[in-house]
Amino acid sequence: MARPSLVVLLVVSASLRAADKPDPSADLFKPTGAVPVFRIEVDKPNLDALRREPRKYVHCTLKVGDQTFKDVGIHLKGAAGSFRQWDDKPALTLNMNHYVRGQLFRGLDKFHLNNSVQDGTYFNEIICSEMALSAGLPTARATHALVELNGRKVGFYVLKEGYDKTFLARHFTNTSGNLYDGGFLTDIDHPLKLDHGTANEHKDLKALVAACREPNAEKRLAAVDNLLDVDRMITNAALQVIATDWDGYCRNRNNYRVYFDPKTGKATFFPHGMDQMFGSPQEGIFPGWGGIAARAVLDTPEGKKRFIARLKEMTEKQFAIDRVFKRIDELVPRAKEALESVNKGSGKAWEAGEVKAYKDRLKQRAEYLKKELAKLK
Repeated sequence: MARPSLVVLLVVSASLRAADKPDPSADLFKPTGAVPVFRIEVDKPNLDALRREPRKYVHCTLKVGDQTFKDVGIHLKGAAGSFRQWDDKPALTLNMNHYVRGQLFRGLDKFHLNNSVQDGTYFNEIICSEMALSAGLPTARATHALVELNGRKVGFYVLKEGYDKTFLARHFTNTSGNLYDGGFLTDIDHPLKLDHGTANEHKDLKALVAACREPNAEKRLAAVDNLLDVDRMITNAALQVIATDWDGYCRNRNNYRVYFDPKTGKATFFPHGMDQMFGSPQEGIFPGWGGIAARAVLDTPEGKKRFIARLKEMTEKQFAIDRVFKRIDELVPRAKEALESVNKGSGKAWEAGEVKAYKDRLKQRAEYLKKELAKLK
């Protein structure tokens, strides 16, 4: 019997969460039809304000197909490596109901248009988010998009849904908990920005940090288990190792969100910013852990044992190379066509260069993991 594709596993996983609640955004993340074009118009007063303060919301008009949305919030985004100004190829955050209460785009409130300047494949965010979701780890879905700014064809982008109450409702039955933004190279022992929830002087974060700092390994894991979704932290770590993700929470205290679920009383860490992946196919499977919560779990004998078991399982299921290649092959035709619409010949060059090299790296990584994991009991 043929094994199901990665996207099938993803859909099944999502359906278990949503059950009889149809997701109006689901079609956006399927590799069918033409890549949507996001036409964004910002008038002069708002554009002047955006140039002065790039990370502060201003008004814009968004047109996608035959739909037009007015008074959408927009600002520029990106860290040191990916930030670009408006007249270049900027990464963007759009907030549909920032100014108009209840306004949504295909069920999405907040989403990002990433310029993907650090990922010439335009695939890492999509492939890794689908691996995470199919393994039961909540993270933002991703797809492709074309972007025009005030009539200027800016180029090919990766669209990612934002982390907000709409996102939480897709993964949790109680969305009243606290959602924190990890910021840049900032661990949970710092006063993280509260994106959603009720300010409580970071009591939830402080309690988790205290549990993580219990010196006795056995007692520490038991204490942390009361406040942290340990299984998902281990899954997060396994995903980072598979994808050679050096810049996520587990390894570098970066690119994450953390949500405290009132129903379980436990925190879940969401991976974010998964664009620089699979760069080191021969990277070892014990890279060292940077995040406080990751160390608290993975630097214990029991945590290490569970990590190895999860890594083996995910390498076999989520990173089955034939399944991943099939997903890439599903995405290539529409992406190639979209690239050609921006610059003739670029799609063909991208497929022959970036896509081929990407598949080579993925294959090398799969072979390396298979060889090294076979040595572990």
